[in-house]
Formats: sequence, structure tokens, C-alpha cells
Amino acid sequence: MAGTATYAGSVTVVEPSPVDRFHHEAFLYHGEDEFLAGVGGFVRDGLAAGDVVVVAEPADRLHLLRDALAGDLACDDSVRYLDMADVGANPGRIIAVWAEALAAATTGGRRLRGVGEPAFAGRRTPEFDECHLHELLLNRAFDGGPAWRLVCPYDVGRVPEVVRHRALHSHPVWSTTARTEPTGIDVGEVLAAAFADPLPAPAQAALRGDFGRGDVPAVRRTVAAWARSCRLPVEQVESLELAASELATNAVVHGGGSGSVAMWADPAAAVLEVSSPGPLVDPLSGRLRPPPGNEGGAGLYLVHHLCDLVQVRSGPAGTTVRVLTWR
Repeated sequence: MAGTATYAGSVTVVEPSPVDRFHHEAFLYHGEDEFLAGVGGFVRDGLAAGDVVVVAEPADRLHLLRDALAGDLACDDSVRYLDMADVGANPGRIIAVWAEALAAATTGGRRLRGVGEPAFAGRRTPEFDECHLHELLLNRAFDGGPAWRLVCPYDVGRVPEVVRHRALHSHPVWSTTARTEPTGIDVGEVLAAAFADPLPAPAQAALRGDFGRGDVPAVRRTVAAWARSCRLPVEQVESLELAASELATNAVVHGGGSGSVAMWADPAAAVLEVSSPGPLVDPLSGRLRPPPGNEGGAGLYLVHHLCDLVQVRSGPAGTTVRVLTWR
């Protein structure tokens, strides 16, 4: 049974009972007052319980929350604040942030309580798509324990309708400032469908080519020349060049020995796509920091940290990795 606690005047925030496993909740809020009531109360409860509290929000929400908690001595220097527009610019990097925070809390003998709003207002459509996949993958990443609580706020008055709909399909629990309920969704089933769903075809003409085991250096050179032709800064050219090398190598080593590369540009981004016939068995590949001495997933992990956005899809027809560099 859920308990209740009252914060911010007369607004009642429903606080679920203690959990013995990963608790992943979508908090749907309207406006700043509801954000502060729900998230502020959640943070205060965590501090009162002795939890390690980490808040990852875009800058405007961080400032709002910090100002609201500034007069609460119990909150001074006790909350770790992360700018989601930084740590989660590419949503594929976020799970590693939570994994490291969880490991640190557990090592210290404490429970982690997190707030993370990856699908914040102002994101581009492909970013919202990857936020949805990220939210689904959180369940897979952490359902095996240890127990911790993560609330994901959604500004339902400012994000697109499809984002609000997806929030109820990527979390086992949803809440408002008035109630908390299970979504009744099989998030594992939704994840399998989303991960296998092909990416949309490019609207622009694309340069395409196939490669085999001996062609990785040629792929790297071709992608670098194309990136320069897009008039990208040197740093972005170098990042795409290295990403192309890693992805082509993965296709050769793990994807059946061959693959194809496609490149195109639109006003928003330069896009590189590498496909291979082999399936990617673990959809978490590349999202967690590889353990020292373990090379598995290291290439894709590097690509996630090199590029502005990384989209990975895999199904019976093979695996596609699409990387975007914003222009």
C-alpha cells in the first residue's frame, strides 16, 4: 500500500512503499509547481531515508529545483545534480551514468534514489525516439538488482503527444501528484518490438557501398572524405572517421564478415549508417562501460561517446547502427 506525504502547500504526492527491486516510474507533471511538488518531495523523502540522491535534469529544471531546496538545510550539498542536456545529450550514454551511481551507492552501503528526465522539451524527433528505447532498456539493465528507485519526469504540457504515450509503455509504474499506479505494460515485449523496428529511410539521396574483411581502412577514408565535404569541423570529421572504423570492424568481426555503409546529410545532421547481416543479441551492448580487460562492447561504447546521437536496431534481417552529427 502506498503512503502519502504532503509538500508544497496542499498538493499531495503519493509515495510508494519501500521496494525490494528496481522501481522505475514515469512521473507526469504539468508546470513548475507540480514538478517541484513531485520531484522535491521525492528528493526530500530520499534524504530522510538516508539514500544517495542523484538528479539528472535539463538546466532550467535543475535551477528550479535547487532554488526550491536551497532553504532546506537537509538538502544542502546532499544531492548530486547532473545536467541531462550534457550527460544525456546522446541518450545511449545515460545507463552508464546510472550504473556508476548505483555501484558507488551500493559500495557505500546505501540505496540509490534517482531522478532522470531524458525526454525533455526541445529535443529533436530522433532524440525522443532514443529516449524511448533508453527508458525501455533501463528495465533490462537494472531489474536484476540491487534495489533502487528511479523517477522519470515528463512535462506533459510541453512534450509531443507521442512522447507522453510512450512514457506509459516504457515504465512499469506511472504517477502524478495525486496517485501512483502500475501501467500494466509488458515492458520486455515493448523493448523487443522497439529494438527490432527498422529506422526510417532517409529522405535524401544517400551514398552507399558494401565492404568486406579487408575494407575497413577504405571505409574509414571514405567516411572522412565525405564528412569533410559536408564542411564539418575537424573534430566532428575525426569522430565520424573513428566511429566508421569501429562500426565497420564490428560488422566484420561480429556481424557476419561483411556489411554496408550509407552516408547522407540534411539541414540538421550529417548521418552515417553501418549495417551487417548478423543480429545484435544484447540490446545493452555499448551502453555500459566495459570492465577492464574486457573488449566486448568497447567499440560501440566508444561510438556512443564520440557521436551526437547513436541509433541501434537489430532484428532477423540484421543490425543497423546510425550515427548523427548535428550541424
